[in-house]
Amino acid sequence: MSLKPIIDILEELLHLHVEFVDLSKTKTNVVKNGDVDTLSSIIARERKLSRKMEKVEKERQQYMATWFEANQPQKQEKTVTTLLSQVESENDKEQLIEITTELTRTMAQLKQQEQLNRMLIQQSLQFVHFSLDLMNPTIESMNYGTNKEKQVRSKQSLFDSKV
Repeated sequence: MSLKPIIDILEELLHLHVEFVDLSKTKTNVVKNGDVDTLSSIIARERKLSRKMEKVEKERQQYMATWFEANQPQKQEKTVTTLLSQVESENDKEQLIEITTELTRTMAQLKQQEQLNRMLIQQSLQFVHFSLDLMNPTIESMNYGTNKEKQVRSKQSLFDSKV
C-alpha cells in the first residue's frame, strides 16, 4: 500500500487544525470585546469543525491500520513514529516528518491559544459575578457589626422593659 493516502489525510488534519487556530484567535478578540452573539456563532463553528476533525482522525487511523496490516503485520503500535521507522522511501519519509512536525506545532499553538481563551473567559465570569454581587448585596454584607455584636443583638427582645 502506498503512503499517499496517509500523507493526504495528515495534510487534511493539518489544514483543519490551522483553521481551528484561526478560529481560536478570532474567539480571543471576541471575548476581549465582550460580543456574546459572535462568541456563540464561533462556538457553533468550532463544534462543526471538531466533528469534522474527529471523522478525519478516524479515517487516518483506518489508513494506518490498513498500511500496517499490508506491510508490517506483526503486533506493534500503529503510530506515525513506527511508520517512519518502516518507510524506505526518503521522499515519503521526508514528507511525513515535515507534515507531522507542522501538525504537532499547530496543535501546540492551538492548545496555548485555547488556554488563553479559557483564562479570559474565567476572568470575564469573575467580573460578572463581582458586578452581580455589588448590585445585589447579601444581608450579612449590609450589617456593619462584628459577629459577637450580632449575636448579642439577636438575644435582646424587641420590647425591652422592666417590670
